[in-house]
Order: sequence, then C-alpha cells, then structure tokens
Amino acid sequence: MANRTFKQVGKPSKKRKKRPAHSESLRTLGSQPIVLFVLFQLVSLLIVQASGRGTAYLYMMIPLLVITYGGWFLVNHIRAEVSFFINAAMLLTFGTMIQCMLLEEDGRPTSLLVIYVLSAIVGVLCGFGYRRLPGLSSARGVTILMGVAVFLYAATLIWGVAVGGGVRNWIRIFGMSIQPSEFTKGIYVLVMAGLLGTRETPGRKRVWTAIVFTLVNLGFLSIQGEFGTFLLVLCTFLIFIFLFVPDIRVFAAIFGLLVAGGAAITACCAALLKITGGTSNFGPLSFALTQIKKISNRFVYWLDPASDAQGAGYQIMQARKALLNSNLFGSETTTPLSNPTNDMVFPALTERCGLLIALTVCILFGLLLVRGTRIYFRCPDRYHQAVCAGLCFQFILQAFIIIGGSIGMFPLTGITLPLISRGGSSLMSTFIFLSIILVISAGNLWDGRRDYSHYETKLQKARAVYADRLSALRNRNRRRPGVDNTRKS
Repeated sequence: MANRTFKQVGKPSKKRKKRPAHSESLRTLGSQPIVLFVLFQLVSLLIVQASGRGTAYLYMMIPLLVITYGGWFLVNHIRAEVSFFINAAMLLTFGTMIQCMLLEEDGRPTSLLVIYVLSAIVGVLCGFGYRRLPGLSSARGVTILMGVAVFLYAATLIWGVAVGGGVRNWIRIFGMSIQPSEFTKGIYVLVMAGLLGTRETPGRKRVWTAIVFTLVNLGFLSIQGEFGTFLLVLCTFLIFIFLFVPDIRVFAAIFGLLVAGGAAITACCAALLKITGGTSNFGPLSFALTQIKKISNRFVYWLDPASDAQGAGYQIMQARKALLNSNLFGSETTTPLSNPTNDMVFPALTERCGLLIALTVCILFGLLLVRGTRIYFRCPDRYHQAVCAGLCFQFILQAFIIIGGSIGMFPLTGITLPLISRGGSSLMSTFIFLSIILVISAGNLWDGRRDYSHYETKLQKARAVYADRLSALRNRNRRRPGVDNTRKS
C-alpha cells in the first residue's frame, strides 16, 4: 500500500517565532544555577556552623536567598548577562559567610540584615532608574551630576564625622552613617561618560572639562585624606582618556604630566617635612603636614612594619601573621586583626576559611573582569560602553588594591573589598554598580545621546500652523476689492 500524507484540515498552524540565541542560552541555564546555589548555600551553612555561628547564617540566608533568586528572576526577565550575576552572587555568599563567622556571638545580626535589604532595594531602583533616564548623558544632566558630586564633597567637609577613629568622611542621617565618597565614585563615572562617551571624537572643551572635574575630585579627596578613593578616581580618569580619546598623544601627554607632577609634589612634601620637622603652629600648614605624614607613613610601614610593630605597623604585621597561620581548608587559630570586617577582611577570610576559598574569591573577581569586558565589547553604544568600562574597572581595581594591600603587595589604603566587606555604603554602592552593569548587558537602551524627537514633533506642528496661517492670509487678500492677486507670467 502506497504511503500517503495527510494534511490537517482546519486552521493553519501558527509558526513559532524563533528566539534569539542569547535568550535560548539563558533558558538552557534555567534550572542548573538554582540547584547549584542550593547546594552552595548548604555547604556555606556547614562551614559557618562548624565555626559556631550557624544561627546567624540561618538568619542571613533569608535576605541572601531573596536577593539571589529575586535577582535571578529579574536578570532573566530583562535578558541580562547571567554569568556576571552568578559570579557576583557567589562573592556575596562568601562575604555573608565570613561576616557571620566574624560576629562576636551567635544570634540575629540585625544591622547586617538591614544593610542587605536596603542595599538590594536601592540597587534595583537605581538600575531601573538608569534604564529610564536618557537625560543623564545630556549637557544638563552632566552639569547636575557635577553639582551633586561637589555638594556631597562639601557636605562631608562641613558635617563629616569620624567613625571608628578614622578620617572624617562620614555623614550621619537619621541615625545611619553614610560615606558619600562611595557614591561620588559612580557619579564621577557617569560624568566622564557624558563628557567623553557621547561623541566619537570629544572636543578640546570636553577634555579640559573632564580634567578640571577630575582635579576637583582629587582635591576634595586629598583634603579628606581618602588615599584609596584618590587612587581609584585617578586610575579611572586615565582609563577614560585611554579608551575614549582617539588621539593617543593626549593620553601620553596627560600621563607624562601626572608622573612629573607626582614626582614634583613628592619632592616638595619631603622638603617641607625636612624643613618644618613635621610640625607647625600655622593652621593650614599644620593640616597639610598631617595629611602628608599620614600618606608617607603608609609607605614607610608597608616597607618596614616591624619598625613600629605596636603602632602604625601593627595592622600589617597581624595581617601577615593571619596569612601565615592559614592552611588549605582553614585554621583553628584566630589572629586578632584591627578591622577584620572591612579593611582586613581578606586575611580573616583566608585564615578562617582556608586558602582554597581565598583563591576562589580571587578567581571570581577575575571572572567578573572577563564578563565585564565582554559586556563592554558587545555594547553597541559608546556612552553605555563608557559607563560599563568605568564601573567594571573601579570594581575590579578596588578589589585588586585591597587584596594586594592586605597581603603586603601595596600600602594599605582603607577601602573595602566589594561584596565581601561589611561596609553599608560600600555594599549599597556596589549593588548600584552591579545593577547598572546588568541593565547595560541587557541592551534595548537609549543610545546615549540627547533625544531630539520631541523637538522634531514641535517643528512639524509649527510648520503646519505657519502653513495654515499663510493660506488664510492669502485667501483674505484675494477677497479684498481692488487687489490683483493674479500671478504674472
């Protein structure tokens, strides 16, 4: 019997729309990371339980799971970079684990819970706000951002307080301590992207505006004594000039001037310390000498911490001791560190959790750099490329500086390790940075230039009104007696 083919009678079948390859890759990853995160959380709970802080971690698992799986849902909903989010969520889990292990007693960590909830809410709001604010790249938007940054710096100088015996770079609002410099870093990136990232070849005026704004930031940070943020802003400026100013001679000239200026300033400071002996009764000079000695001591005790083992070199000596006490899976000894939840969190993590987890943290930061670079190259718009490059570079450079400082590669700078340290302002700014990067990776954004479509609509309406008035005037003139409206051939 011959083979027969039967056609279905009725409504023609609807052809399914073919999804893009990117969304298909997201769907294939759907259930695997969820299962892996459950196993990862159980392993982390066992590690913290062994240190006697299992109850605290159980409390922290609630916001951690909400942030992880809520973020997973949002990332899939907007079709953002999944791998970037996974790496950041794993770092946040390691940070939660070490912060619970560093608690003085096992219980509900209320302050840490509040920090996580507020940071997540602010991060999500800023991410979706960035997606709907094309005016950020306009001239007016850049000017407003500059004003906000200067206002935050000035408010820190006027109302700043010292927290934990540090520098006066905190502001108390409604009982909470906020560090404005953590947010001015992101504002600086948006301003530089608006100045250098909205045109293929930024003009001389834009480059000079970027230089002046950078000098203003560096000046305020120098007065506040924030050496770590000073380095971040300076390196971010060099990256922007290198990537978004096509003429390499501009970068070479600026880099040469910075090196020469840094050498000249160092020589002047050394001569000033030698002449005055490090003390003065004149107010401004005394303040300048204090800042100079504060920065110089970082290098002196980095090279030879044993020269003041019970004073300025104590923090570095204890950090090295903690690293030497660590082994592959963690040590039972706990070296007393001066600030284990923030500045010295990496030596504390290495000693308590082991070299294996510390190496994993370093690898995750490296993967974030790789994923961020991929987002940068895939982004079709120059402005969003600039924002992504600035935020990713600051994020990774901050981790590199603090890890290098805690293990003795660089002088200590006082900045926090992103997603690992406890700092509330630092964690909130990190969540904001990550949410903006994820929104950029999702695409479908405004093109980074000012939208002139409403001006075109107004122009069309004005032309229509003008044409109607002109035709009415001609008709009225035709109806006048004694007026010859005939055209001469």
